[in-house]
Amino acid sequence: MSSIILFRGKAGTGKTTLSNELGKRLKTAVLHKDDIYDAVAKDVFAHEARNQICFDFLYRFLQTVIATEADVILDYGFNHSDDVLKFKHWVEERGGKLRTLHCICSDESTWAQRLAERSKAPKANQLITDLDKLKEHYKHVRLEFLEGELVLDTVLPIDLLMDQVFKSL
Repeated sequence: MSSIILFRGKAGTGKTTLSNELGKRLKTAVLHKDDIYDAVAKDVFAHEARNQICFDFLYRFLQTVIATEADVILDYGFNHSDDVLKFKHWVEERGGKLRTLHCICSDESTWAQRLAERSKAPKANQLITDLDKLKEHYKHVRLEFLEGELVLDTVLPIDLLMDQVFKSL
């Protein structure tokens, strides 16, 4: 059975840092949505079209992952709770197992600093690099923690967070 670990959460909360660290420790491939988005940005100009490509690729890729009973780590925002539940159902329907890890950053000054750092050389998918604008962007998004989901507060040291992840897997 394929094990799929999904790091989700808002921009700048540490999904990429944690997913890369877990990938290194487990020796498991990590698929970053931003890598796909940034790769198509030079040819596809509409944000919604870029996002659609990212998710189309994700589902096709996971069909192969699940069929081959491989494991993968995903770094995909999945901020809408309903979308995560649909995704989980899709994975389980095909015989995979999904584990979700929700990244947050409880210290707004740290979070703002991370976003400000991105503003120096933002990539195509780093559209919002200001915390107030990011909060406004997510104002109407249903952001709920799911039952059984591990919440990781990325103000904590990475080794402590990895300990939490390994205890939950």
